[in-house]
Amino acid sequence: MVGVVAGVQRQMASPALFTYSHTIGLASFEGRGFMNPVDVRMDSRRMVYVLSRSNAQNKNVRVSVTTLGSEFQFEFGLWGTDPGKLTMPTALVIDRKGRVYVSDEHMNSISVFEQDGTFVGRWGARGPGPGQINRPSGLAFDSHGDLLVVDHLNARVQKFTTDGRFISTFGTFGAGAGQLNYPWGIAVDARDNIWVADWRNDRIQRFSPEGAFISVHGRTGSRAGEFRHPSGIAVDSGGDVFVADWENDRVQVFSPAMKHRETLWGDADLSRWCQEFLAVNPEQRDQRLASGIPGHEEKLFWRPSAVCTTADGLVLVADSCRHRIQIYQRSPEPAAV
Repeated sequence: MVGVVAGVQRQMASPALFTYSHTIGLASFEGRGFMNPVDVRMDSRRMVYVLSRSNAQNKNVRVSVTTLGSEFQFEFGLWGTDPGKLTMPTALVIDRKGRVYVSDEHMNSISVFEQDGTFVGRWGARGPGPGQINRPSGLAFDSHGDLLVVDHLNARVQKFTTDGRFISTFGTFGAGAGQLNYPWGIAVDARDNIWVADWRNDRIQRFSPEGAFISVHGRTGSRAGEFRHPSGIAVDSGGDVFVADWENDRVQVFSPAMKHRETLWGDADLSRWCQEFLAVNPEQRDQRLASGIPGHEEKLFWRPSAVCTTADGLVLVADSCRHRIQIYQRSPEPAAV
C-alpha cells in the first residue's frame, strides 16, 4: 500500500514490525527537556542519554540523562570551551565501562565523561593529517573497544584508542564507491563491519573492519530505499539496519541485506513532561488548543537525526526539531503455523 506524507511517497508495511511505545521530551533550555537533540544512547543501566545541540543564539547544549519512564536525573556538558564544556556537539557514544564520549565540531575534539557526568578528559586537534580531525560527527565503538570517529569535513573515518591515540583511517572525498561527501552517522555491526551515512551523497556505505569498501546502498529520492541526507544509522543485534532519513523526515528499516522492511514516520503523543507542563500552565494549554496545533502533523518526525537500538527490541529516535525522543518496540514475531 502506498500513501503520501508532505510530498514524500510513503510505503505502508503490514503487519508492522514495530509499535509505538511513548515519547520523552519537551522543548526546554535547561533541566527537564531537550533543545534540538541530535543523538541518543542507552547505557547498561537503561538510562537514556540525550545530546542537545541547541543553536548559536540559545547556546543550550547539554547531555541530559533520564529514565525510560521520563524521570529526569541530571545534565552535564553545558555550553563553553573550558574542559568539560561543549560548544557544537554532534554525537555521543557509551563504552563498556559506561563512560560517555561526545564529539564537538567547533572544538574539533572528543570529550570524555563518567556515567555521572564527571569530566574525564578531552582530546583532538584540527587538521587534515592522520589523527587530526576537521568537524567530527558520528561515533561508534568496535568489538575491540576502539573508537571510530566520522571526520566530517576530511571525508573519512578514523579509528582511535579511547585516550585518543591514532590507529588507522579510511575514506576520501568524492562520489565513487568507498568515497565520502559530508559523512555523518556511523554504526558497527556484529561482524565489526562499518556502516556510514554518506550525507551529501544520499546513500549508505558498508566497509570491512579494516576500512575496505564492501557495498553501497541508496540514491537520492523519497521512495523506499532512497535517501535525502541520511544522518544517523544503527544496526541492531539481529543485523537489521536503521537509517534516520533526515530530509525525508522518516526512519527506514532494512534487513541485513539492505532490503527495505518498514518505514517509521513518527507516532508521538504528548510526553509526560508536556502533559505536566500544560496541566500547570492552563493559558498555554488553551493557546495550544486554539492554534490547532494538535493533529496529525504533530506526531510526525521533523528532521530525525539519530537512531539507537537495544538488545530487547527498543528503537529510540532523536526527533530533533520537535525536541523529543520517540520510542518504538519491536513487535513479537508471529507464531509459526
